[in-house]
Amino acid sequence: MSWESFIGLTLGLVWAELVQAQTLLPTWVDDIAPIVHTHCAHCHHDGGAGPFPLMTYEDVFFTANMDVHVMQDGEMPPWPADPAYRQFVGENVLSDTDVALFTEWYNTGMAYGDELVEVELPSFGPEGSLLEGVDFVANFQAYTLPSNAEEYRWFVVSTDFDETRYIQAVEVVPGLPAAVHHADIFVDVTGQSAELDAADPLPGFNGNTGWPTNTTYINAWQPGALPARYPDGWGIPVPPGADLVIEIHYGPDFAGQVDETVMNLEWVDEPEEDIRTISVGWLLGNGAMTDGPLVIPPDEITTFHQEAVVFNADQSLLSICPHMHLLGKSYKVWMETPAGDSIPLIDIPHWDFEWQFYYRFLSPVHVPAGTVFKTEGVYDNTVWNPLNPNDPPQEVTYGSLTTDEMFLVYFIWAAYQEGDEELVFGTVEDPATAVAEPPRAEGLDVQVSPNPARGMVHVHWDGSTPVQAVVRARQGGVVWTGELTPGANVLPAQGWSEGVYLLSAQGANLERAQTVFMLTR
Repeated sequence: MSWESFIGLTLGLVWAELVQAQTLLPTWVDDIAPIVHTHCAHCHHDGGAGPFPLMTYEDVFFTANMDVHVMQDGEMPPWPADPAYRQFVGENVLSDTDVALFTEWYNTGMAYGDELVEVELPSFGPEGSLLEGVDFVANFQAYTLPSNAEEYRWFVVSTDFDETRYIQAVEVVPGLPAAVHHADIFVDVTGQSAELDAADPLPGFNGNTGWPTNTTYINAWQPGALPARYPDGWGIPVPPGADLVIEIHYGPDFAGQVDETVMNLEWVDEPEEDIRTISVGWLLGNGAMTDGPLVIPPDEITTFHQEAVVFNADQSLLSICPHMHLLGKSYKVWMETPAGDSIPLIDIPHWDFEWQFYYRFLSPVHVPAGTVFKTEGVYDNTVWNPLNPNDPPQEVTYGSLTTDEMFLVYFIWAAYQEGDEELVFGTVEDPATAVAEPPRAEGLDVQVSPNPARGMVHVHWDGSTPVQAVVRARQGGVVWTGELTPGANVLPAQGWSEGVYLLSAQGANLERAQTVFMLTR
């Protein structure tokens, strides 16, 4: 067999293998931007909860080494609830296809795609807010933490409403994210909290001055939480002249640092007679425990349970939020109706203190009067728990400090109306979103000549505009990424091993052309 015939046969076999085994080159424009903007940008944008933005190609290019690993490990994006147990609005879970696509993009040189396409960036509200509109900003004078001790402090924000407003959504933007253990907001119609605030020489007041008056509880924020949003046309009332009280629990070791936490509120934009009033609260706690009290021995993994009837009339559940501290390991909540039905509500198999969300049901969950709520919570008080605040482990009991523990479930609900369970509040992200396959090149060609190449790789691109291209070794791995200009190009092949390579190029209209070549010395 002649050398030319051998080369032709070899290239033909390699080409067939590569066509079968290799996927087309993923690009930022077509494949990666939709994943990042859907699953990452809502936290990772200027003013958002994420420590750096993930909005533009450049943002992701320079963090991709970390991004790909946290995606593969399941750390990001965070979504502690098990979607196999219960699904919720806006479920932020990457599919295996998404992770594989991002991984391939990273491994193949992170091609941008069509340089003529400017990817539209997602938009956010004022100062990076995730609310559709900010109708009221509840903020307070900057507070300098006076000591390294934990502190509960209350800040009063006056209002001047001339009519009742209904809260559609609440967003907390912590000024010191590492220090703020949680932040609550509630209504005081008595003016007593404002009097205590005025009596304290520092912004706000703590228990040494007095205790606030809580007329109507609104919401709570824990680390990692996104805005709490209620269904359109449903809200929590704030009467005219009422004060809003912000409670902040500061963790230890932040003396001298300044907090400027802000709460953004969005009002219900409906006539009052059409608004449905909702209620919120921590309905399951220590009083519901069947094997309490909450005492967690050292060097043990301990399981506790709750069981209680919390409603004596039919209700509609809208949201749920379990709460534990650093020893939490898992939390499962379900309910059993008088008819004998067992209805799953939420399962968090791997508790993470840093990510505590308000999970919104896809539709209201009908709770018949007399329904029994049940839970199972597991705590890990061993040296194998990396978040254990005590070394060696010590006995931990219920308490308000971060190093104490809690066993609570927060609910948002409304009085049931017939047909509530048929309402649809939102949808789950399709975990298998298809990516349209770019068209094959028609009439365009990329050629390596001579082939086999000896020492230098000469490439001819017959398109009319520059294109992104990548060269991959047959054994796997990217050896070059860059731009091909129309006409002749020379690739810097110094250091490439002898062998077979695949060159892929993408044209201006997303068409792609490929060729296989051999490199010899």
